[in-house]
Amino acid sequence: MNSKGTLYLITVALGVFAYILFFERHTLDSEQQAARATKLFPNFDPIKVTSVEILRSNSVIRVERTNDQWRLTRPAYPAQTTAIENWLGLFNSLTRRAYISSGELLAQPGGMAAFGLEEPQVTLTVQFGQKKLRLLLGAKTPIGETLYLKQVGSDGVLVTESALLDRLPLSDTDWRDPTFLHLSGLKFDRIRVRAGTREFSVERNPTNLLWSLADPRPARADNSLLQQLLQKLQNTPVGRFVSDTPGDLDPYGLQTPEVALVFGQGTNNVLTVEFGKSPTNGSTQVYARRSNYPMIVTVPKSLVDELRVPYTDFLDKRLIEFAPSAVERIEAHAAEVFAVQKQTNGAWRIVEPLTAPADTSLVQGLLSRLNSLEVVDLAKEVVTPEDLPTYGLSPSKSQYVLKGAAAGGTNQLIAEIDFGTNQADKIYVRRSDENSVYAMRLEDALSLPKAAFELRDRRIWNFTTNQVTGVTIEFKGRTYKLQRDHKGSWKFTEGFQGIVNPFALEEAVYRFGQLWSNAWIAQGSRDVARYGFTNPPHKLSIDVNNGEKLRTFTLEFGSQSLSGGPYALVDLEGERTVFECPFKIYDAYNEVVRSLVASAGAVP
Repeated sequence: MNSKGTLYLITVALGVFAYILFFERHTLDSEQQAARATKLFPNFDPIKVTSVEILRSNSVIRVERTNDQWRLTRPAYPAQTTAIENWLGLFNSLTRRAYISSGELLAQPGGMAAFGLEEPQVTLTVQFGQKKLRLLLGAKTPIGETLYLKQVGSDGVLVTESALLDRLPLSDTDWRDPTFLHLSGLKFDRIRVRAGTREFSVERNPTNLLWSLADPRPARADNSLLQQLLQKLQNTPVGRFVSDTPGDLDPYGLQTPEVALVFGQGTNNVLTVEFGKSPTNGSTQVYARRSNYPMIVTVPKSLVDELRVPYTDFLDKRLIEFAPSAVERIEAHAAEVFAVQKQTNGAWRIVEPLTAPADTSLVQGLLSRLNSLEVVDLAKEVVTPEDLPTYGLSPSKSQYVLKGAAAGGTNQLIAEIDFGTNQADKIYVRRSDENSVYAMRLEDALSLPKAAFELRDRRIWNFTTNQVTGVTIEFKGRTYKLQRDHKGSWKFTEGFQGIVNPFALEEAVYRFGQLWSNAWIAQGSRDVARYGFTNPPHKLSIDVNNGEKLRTFTLEFGSQSLSGGPYALVDLEGERTVFECPFKIYDAYNEVVRSLVASAGAVP
């Protein structure tokens, strides 16, 4: 080699070194450079790929990407994005295991045929950016999981991982989107279902986006159930792609579909889905097709079974639905006519047939129960005035009316429900804004208050211990009367004697000063003996001086109630009222009674 040649090579080497020093060192480290050097196609970028075409001797598969969405073009169909992206990732990771030059190819007996490239298994074309890779995939190598391939336009043969061939789809169905329906991008506000001779439709309100039954009659729909159905339709997979170009639809039961589902927007139908019969060898699947893709597929039969049910299954099972905060007034016609009204401070008050404070938690409990009443059966779809007496609804046995804020001096109606007669464990019920009669559980109706006292404030009275001047206890025919002085000392009044625990008595008086009801039981002239009230009675009377006048608070005790304390009887607004006395209030008083029973009785 002469000196000029040596100088030329040194100059080239220095140029390459300078390029690496000033450019490559800022982009790739040594490991990255080594990895890049082994890549089959170092300049390939999966993100820029716009199409992939796979040509076999008997088929062509082509997918194209538009707006980050992959679609098959033969036939036109949504592609399985994940599968394609995974394959492109594999393509990007291919390494150059070996290179066979054109000279070595010529020296090889059989030439290209020896590498399976005379008639390649696959011709693969990948378009990315302005570049196009066209590859011929040949045979696998005798040793190792590798494959011969040739890039069209290149002289030699490359060797790379055989996964390139193994992971290619054998047919276009391998890369088809397996989702049966894509509803997320479909604009619709109407759904019509036809199953045999039954047909119904639902429509979505554009304001609140709630679904309601439109045909065969207007009614409230169960929106959660409809959403579940739509979600199931969205998630249903295609079981099998049967035929892309069906001729006769009758073998599939689609000439006259057994079930049809139509999605509409306004007056236009945007998508029709038809379901046929089951394949002879697959009873859990049915044939189906969509108007946007005419090919025949199979889907789970369970999906179609859900569409065959009567339209009444899609009705709202809640009798009424409202926002409790919007209710300002509750009116009831039951055992008595009563009403409660929300006050400006948010508290509730009984306003009919008497005026008394209401218990906010009891009123909220009533609203909650009304809001959760469920229909268990449709007694009659459309009733006439002549039908109503049959169900005890003309006149109704009881009625509950909910009203909102007043407008023009009148509270606006939110809901009105009427209860009729009952049969066994069910009771007939009707909404004022519908022409149907329903049946609901009798126990749910019985849980509603029938009189105003059931919503009364559970605080019965309120006084302090220092306001108490004396107590009288009547128990088992004996009377015990004690006085309390301003120092808090207790003693029997003249003519009475016994032994009493003063600490228990003081505690009992303190607790009874804040007497409240666990639950209201009964009111009025009903037979109270069933609650354990005896004659002679067990009675406690507490004398109170509030600084203005003397007053005596009296209550009787009955048998043990469900809450553990006794039933108690007290006069409220002039009515004898039975309630459950809280156990923790009665417990200290019980100690007083025990001490008295153990002592001598009253002095004759």
